[in-house]
Amino acid sequence: MNSHRPIAGFALCLPAGAALAQTTGQTTRPAAEIAVAGDGPTHVTGALSSKNFLLQEELFPNLTVTLLNVGHTISGQPERLAGKDGQIIGYLTEPLFPGPGRYRVNLPRLPEGPAVDLDNDGADDPGVRVFALLAAANLAGDSYLEQAEQLGGLSSYITDLATGGIVEGRFIVHAPDDRQGFPMARGADGLWFTPDDGVARLPAGYTLAILSPDGTARFERAGEAVADAIERAEAATPDFSGLGILDSYHALLDTLDTRYAYTDFRGLDWQAIRAAHLDRVAAADAAEDIGAYYLALRDLALSIGDTHVAADPGYTNPATIRALATDLVSRYGGNLGASVIETSGDDAANGRILVLQVGEGSPAAAAGWVPGTEIVGVDGITMDERIASLPIGRSIGVPALQRRDRVERLLAFPAGQRVTVDFRLPGETAIRSATMEAGGYDTGAAPARPATGTLPIAYEQRGDYAILTWNSFMSFLVPKVVVLEEALKVESTVSSAGMVLDLRGNGGGLLELALVMASHFFTEENPLPLRLFGWYYFDAAAGTQIKAFAPDVRVSAPQPKYAYTGPLVVLIDEGCASACEYFTQFLQLTGRATVIGQYGSTGAGGPVERIAMPGGVTFQYTMGRTTFAGSATPNIEATGVTPDIRVPVSLETELAKRAGADPVMATAIAELDRLSARSGD
Repeated sequence: MNSHRPIAGFALCLPAGAALAQTTGQTTRPAAEIAVAGDGPTHVTGALSSKNFLLQEELFPNLTVTLLNVGHTISGQPERLAGKDGQIIGYLTEPLFPGPGRYRVNLPRLPEGPAVDLDNDGADDPGVRVFALLAAANLAGDSYLEQAEQLGGLSSYITDLATGGIVEGRFIVHAPDDRQGFPMARGADGLWFTPDDGVARLPAGYTLAILSPDGTARFERAGEAVADAIERAEAATPDFSGLGILDSYHALLDTLDTRYAYTDFRGLDWQAIRAAHLDRVAAADAAEDIGAYYLALRDLALSIGDTHVAADPGYTNPATIRALATDLVSRYGGNLGASVIETSGDDAANGRILVLQVGEGSPAAAAGWVPGTEIVGVDGITMDERIASLPIGRSIGVPALQRRDRVERLLAFPAGQRVTVDFRLPGETAIRSATMEAGGYDTGAAPARPATGTLPIAYEQRGDYAILTWNSFMSFLVPKVVVLEEALKVESTVSSAGMVLDLRGNGGGLLELALVMASHFFTEENPLPLRLFGWYYFDAAAGTQIKAFAPDVRVSAPQPKYAYTGPLVVLIDEGCASACEYFTQFLQLTGRATVIGQYGSTGAGGPVERIAMPGGVTFQYTMGRTTFAGSATPNIEATGVTPDIRVPVSLETELAKRAGADPVMATAIAELDRLSARSGD
């Protein structure tokens, strides 16, 4: 949806970075006179729309429409974001949803912000002020767009993905007199705003400059300037919902073959993948069975092993829901009446399989199982063999978490199936065996994750420490920032000895929100650098993924006096995904926080695309990838965020959780105690 380029979570764009418009060593040339009718714009209007699926109402709360001063961008300083004096705030005249929205910005007599000398005449001139449309979510609730809020949204210009140079767009230019110039044509270097541009002398006041992809510019001076939001053609989300089952399948596989971000990293052969599921899809097409088609797409998605790749059945078509339910019951409709865990031990991926709880009246209870009973075999095969034989039940990118997912279904079977289980009771060395029939028994399992409340975000003071918990970076965007800022205001007065950010179960969402929230833990003197990762996206001209231009943008707390600089701990688990992982890694890699958890995060690295398919089904895939800066190694994909302190998975910790304790939080408090004691030395 972003006019410049998306970068993560769901999406984000960074300012364009055109080549430096130098003021020294320029090629001196006379500016061409232009004849433009009109006295100049008094206001700017335009349409706000996007063909990307991210144009969703919940992702655009508190929309702010502004003309943003882009003087730094076109003068080769794209890392410098606009201040409030460089924004001319407008308003909506038609709502963005259902859309398209429309806006209006009334132009002041004299604008502010940096001026840029674009005459290319070798003289030191006052220059012009150049503005572009930006419509974005105002998450911090100020009267203008803060730093990180300027990194996403809808804009009136687009840039080259690799270089950051401006490709085309509409700009509002203010000249203080009739002796200032603006490019009217790109020079031989093919770049706008460089010394070899042909230059036009502008009339005093405002002018609408329209830069075309062919390298020419034209100017308008009508009272109403029109600047619609535009975006790269690649940003348009495909929609295959109007195609038949078989046609939509081939269209989807063609798209994945071209645009899936981790094809090389995962060694995928999309033609082989297409063929592997084609017979099922063809049969579903012949029978017009949308439920069977969904199951084929689900299994295709699971085969990729990418957390972000998933087929959603939708909830408007009973056929897909019925097919999913029937499939799950046929595979896992029965159990033996016990829940199990795999202990971490010395090797988190290959511990012991222990019974955690046993349901009353179940076959497991009849066999004498109790918490701590070790399961060593099923139907004559070892635990490793049994685990490896199970498919993953949901999209997960990290091998250790794929194994954990399989362990959760270790004792799940079709109802009525008879199985023989080999086990060892606590305190015994002998292995016993029992034959059981799977059924719908109580497994005695309570929620594995400690209750964190039902509010989208919550703050509490616990002893000397502050605890902040939020469940995603998706819903209630503005309230989450409000509560965070209120909590930090309290912290500025009570001086807590430390803070815990509990992100367990946080499934991610919008990276712009993650960055806005993360910025609150950094100061102007020690800002958060965003160029920690390399970002790659599909480029139609190149026909492949290329590395995106990324200026050295740094952000800090919107309200500097409330920036929190004290000890910080972040809690994660296997449910922390996508934007949650980027948020955590920004804090971890900068040394700003200690990360604690029993498991690493889920390994969902990169922005996503969601394609509408027939029958209300949607197919989501990873459309961009990220790496550690200066490296080809993915920073999150297939690895996740690794905790600095890992809390063991043991019978004791898991039973404690089911009794209401929270070993992970206890570890966090102990770590803050340690940090507090160290700071007092």
